[in-house]
Amino acid sequence: MICSCKNCIALGIPEIMREEHEELHYELRKATKVLGSVGKTAKRVAEILHPHFERENELVMPVIGIARELAEDRSSPDFPRAPELPEKFKTECEKMLHEHEEIVEAQAEVEKAAKRAKKPAVIAFARKLKMHAKTEEDLTYPTVLMVGKLLKQST
Repeated sequence: MICSCKNCIALGIPEIMREEHEELHYELRKATKVLGSVGKTAKRVAEILHPHFERENELVMPVIGIARELAEDRSSPDFPRAPELPEKFKTECEKMLHEHEEIVEAQAEVEKAAKRAKKPAVIAFARKLKMHAKTEEDLTYPTVLMVGKLLKQST
C-alpha cells in the first residue's frame, strides 16, 4: 500500500524500496491465507505491519529518495519541502523502532508456525521480513536522520 500524501508524491519513493514493501505485503497476504496457526500468526503481523509501512512511506522513503542528490551535491526542487520529514520522523522514530520489535516478535511466531506446518515459502518470507526490519534500523532510519542534518546545513 502506497501512501498518497502530498510529500510522498512530491518527493517520491525510490522504486526499489517501494517494490520491496509491495513484495513483503504480497507475501504476507499469501501467508494470511494459510489455514491454522500460520495464517493466524501472519494476520497478527499484518495488523502491525500495514500502518507501519504507511508511516514509513510518508516519513522515511521520500527522504531516502533525495539522498542521492544530496550526496552528489546536486540541487532539487524538492529540498525546500524535505526538511520537515526528518523532523517529523525524529518524533516518530522511537515508536517505529518499538513497532519493529513487535513485528519481529510476531514474525518469529509466524516462522515457528511455518516450520511446524512445513511451509518453506512462509519461512522464507518471515526471515526476509526480519532482515528488512534490521536493514531499516541499521541503515535506512539513520540515513533519514543524516539527510535531515544535511538539509539543515544546506539551507
